[in-house]
Amino acid sequence: MRLTKSLPSLANVGAGQTATLNCPVGLTYDRIEFEYSGVTLAEMKNVEVVINGKPVMTFKDMARVKKLNDYYGRAETSGFITLHFARPEMVALRDQRLTALGTQDVSTLAINIDIDSGATAPVIKAHAVQSEPQLLGAFIKVREFQFDASVAGTMEISTLPKGPRIMALHAFKSDVNDLEVEIDSQKVFDASKTLAQAIQKGYGRTPQTADATHFDTCLEGDLAQSLVTQGAQDLRFRLDLGSAGAVSLLVEYLDGFNGI
Repeated sequence: MRLTKSLPSLANVGAGQTATLNCPVGLTYDRIEFEYSGVTLAEMKNVEVVINGKPVMTFKDMARVKKLNDYYGRAETSGFITLHFARPEMVALRDQRLTALGTQDVSTLAINIDIDSGATAPVIKAHAVQSEPQLLGAFIKVREFQFDASVAGTMEISTLPKGPRIMALHAFKSDVNDLEVEIDSQKVFDASKTLAQAIQKGYGRTPQTADATHFDTCLEGDLAQSLVTQGAQDLRFRLDLGSAGAVSLLVEYLDGFNGI
């Protein structure tokens, strides 16, 4: 059976502070549930999952985590926010379990959260759903990349890391009207926002229409369909923007610890 445990108290939980959760290692983490009050999701900023001193997941804030969970149809309860390591939206049990965060060969696992100075009386507790020990192996890395478009129209990005598989890319700007993905001169995705949403809804996803446009390689719940970038010479993303402004690309990679 899965174990449900309360994790150690977070250090430095206070407005304007960086709260840190030092997670016991040994068992495998399927998910971590944060129970919170006196602080909003948007006030829990710069969320980092750090393994052996290396950040492997980064999010702008917990509100971003919620958008990601909503896209995949992962139900949340008011007052709780979940970091998922195992992937319940995968079809095969093996694929669901593959990315669970094994810590048998990990020295340290920590989660850092910057708490906004405007938080009223922040309280954050952490709980874990865990399974039997396993080695770290392949897991999901999350990176957010920030860009700024000076004008509306086509923005081409060719600087994202290559090497790991890409499970999904989420372009956070409300008016990304079209998205193209090209690898070594082969176009693998070309869809308007409305077309992409129609397809994704057909596979049970919940596109975050007001905030993002999504590129999802694993719509059938099959990790093997993730985009292989190892050995690629060129990887380009073209976004058609309705207006100038900031664009945040949140990328979900399938990778090992020594990758990006």
